Amino acid sequence: MNTSGALQFDVIPRATLSSQVAETIKARIDSGEIPPRTRLPSERGLSEAFGVSRVAIREAIQLLQAREYVEIRPGKGTFVVDPVVRNASTLQSWVGARDDQLEMMVELRMVVEPGIAALAAEKSCPAAAAELLALAHRLEECAAEDASATDSDFHRMIARITGNDLISELLSACLDRTEPLRMRTLKDAGRRHLAVQGHIAIARAIAAGDPAAARAAMTSHLADARASL
Repeated sequence: MNTSGALQFDVIPRATLSSQVAETIKARIDSGEIPPRTRLPSERGLSEAFGVSRVAIREAIQLLQAREYVEIRPGKGTFVVDPVVRNASTLQSWVGARDDQLEMMVELRMVVEPGIAALAAEKSCPAAAAELLALAHRLEECAAEDASATDSDFHRMIARITGNDLISELLSACLDRTEPLRMRTLKDAGRRHLAVQGHIAIARAIAAGDPAAARAAMTSHLADARASL
């Protein structure tokens, strides 16, 4: 115990070689100098490039893997993880720790999905619009146990139509966390029919290339879902 009144601090150890290597690679990934999905040089190649032992390289790769900057594919090598995937994983982990996650996710969808629908209306092609409309009708025709997955497929399809991977990953996180609400809601025939009508209205607005109508239809549809909380 310190009785002199002076503040005491633990000695901070010097950074290890492996952590320095990891930070250097991480910085080049963050800057975009090493693009997503790039295959990193072999352990031997990195060892020679950095002038450190292969053990230090192996530890550095493990550090990067733990932070989801790289993934190791057996027999193929070490690859840089797409930041879209890494950030989505972080979002899911954070949300999963929240007690109020369901209500939070429904609110997030209320803010985000109308804009996604509007963007889809701007970017949709006839083939995608036809597939989306078919998915809308499928919700009414599918077996009860498939209703939640079919509903989710419809919303994921809208995100894919935008052509934006980040949007797709974000929405997937939302849909995964709101599945209990969908399963409960879609058991009721009346609510399921209401959801189908909402899907059809959204699909038709997207097919017509009408962003304002798509935004309004999605807002109305999600308001119905929120009423089930």
